[in-house]
Amino acid sequence: MGTGIGRVFCIGGAAVDRKYRALDAIRPGTSNPVLSERSFGGVARNVAENMARLGVTVSLASILGKDENGRALLDDLERLGIGTQFMALSDEHATAEYVAVLQPDGELALGLANMAIFDGFTPALLRNLDTHLQTGWVFADCNLPAETLHALVDIARQHSLTLAIDAVSTPKVARLPRDLTGVGLLFLNLDEARAYLGEPEMSLEEAAPRLRACGAQHVVLTLGEAGLVVADGTGVRQIGAIGAEIVDATGAGDALIAATLAALLKGHSLTEAARLGTAAAALTVESTASVRPDLSFALLETTLSLRAGPTFEREPS
Repeated sequence: MGTGIGRVFCIGGAAVDRKYRALDAIRPGTSNPVLSERSFGGVARNVAENMARLGVTVSLASILGKDENGRALLDDLERLGIGTQFMALSDEHATAEYVAVLQPDGELALGLANMAIFDGFTPALLRNLDTHLQTGWVFADCNLPAETLHALVDIARQHSLTLAIDAVSTPKVARLPRDLTGVGLLFLNLDEARAYLGEPEMSLEEAAPRLRACGAQHVVLTLGEAGLVVADGTGVRQIGAIGAEIVDATGAGDALIAATLAALLKGHSLTEAARLGTAAAALTVESTASVRPDLSFALLETTLSLRAGPTFEREPS
């Protein structure tokens, strides 16, 4: 599906997602009738699919079980034109799976995650990628073990590599090294920033400059409905969110990351790229799919021109 807008290696989570939406309010302790669906998820996998749909040549490195879920996920990646030559298979664990039990209105009633397989993505597996990690772009998520993330940051420091990382969650952001030198672009939300910095009351104004002081070259700090903040050597800017009718918020953050990275590959500035990212997030929450199947740069640019939120300059700290 990619058309050669750069090449990106995505490293991290790939999972099977199962959603069970109750037909009536869920009653504990008894059988509840539901509608069910299976799809494919995982942060790195979703980012890879979004980028492939945006014309980027992309490969995914993750770890799957030798089971039906793993085979189905692999087949789907190949259908999408995403490189699978760096996928590893585990004899010990099942393919990662996330189960969401939803109330009739779509609110999450119960989430179940089996992600133990990712503990097996050790630094040794990075050696299979060695010759491909010398230059270019790599995206990784914090589903990877801490030792693997540390090794990846070390590789980025040693080579002409642009490394982008997504924090994933407040517990998982703690897996990142304290020195972020080598991280070209860090995606996280305010709670994750506070958790990483050990400052639970830290203000928005302080967070992005503090992360840059830790060594991250560029920071994209997401704020939900309030948009996001971008920070680089030229300063700090807040970009307003694009209004959207929320159908299913799953995958919106992954779409934002993918569109931002794809736009940077096309030569856009960080601010321009992040604005396109907000358009991708808005389009994704309006879709029932975790990755919007009609995603394209033309659709992003049209959405941005019709619904763009404001951009505010902030004083660099």
